[in-house]
Amino acid sequence: MAVKKSYLYFIIDYPGEVNLDYVRNIGAILILRKPENSSSNELKKFQTECSRRGISLYIGNSVKLLFQLKTNKFYISAHNKRPFNHLKRTNTKIDIIGSAHNICEINEKIRQGCRNILLSRLFKTNYKYKKGWLGAIKFNLLTRKVSANFVALGGINEKNFNQLKILNITGLAMSSDKKKAGNYLPAFYKN
Repeated sequence: MAVKKSYLYFIIDYPGEVNLDYVRNIGAILILRKPENSSSNELKKFQTECSRRGISLYIGNSVKLLFQLKTNKFYISAHNKRPFNHLKRTNTKIDIIGSAHNICEINEKIRQGCRNILLSRLFKTNYKYKKGWLGAIKFNLLTRKVSANFVALGGINEKNFNQLKILNITGLAMSSDKKKAGNYLPAFYKN
């Protein structure tokens, strides 16, 4: 299946992890996975820099920080099972995305009101404690009967990049190969 609209997400753990000019040039969206590791002043400065450069920033798992920073972009990790439907009632413009690993977590993210779901691990990764991965066929089987927008995450690199063309995705996300992404990502936007 062809890619409908190309979104590119970079998952970061702390504000200074990536060069914002590089992110702007590539056209990526940032997801701050662990905002609790940074002070609120540091996060406010980072959010100001992102908005000045026209970069979207999603805040992960912290409703308190979401309201402190006065942003409408919220990320729910796969392990967060709390309901967040009340956020859509308090702010109709809020954009919620989440991550999932299996069909149960996909259904959970839909109940939580996620617009896009980052489905991981698409390909084999080199993480010590993460052994399994989906592959292109299982990924498409998981996404086929669910009416949500899916984003591929996990193990995407230059060698397996062309396999993304057969997936039912609206974008891709990267957490470890961000610095090399500029070499092969322009091909992603041509589709």
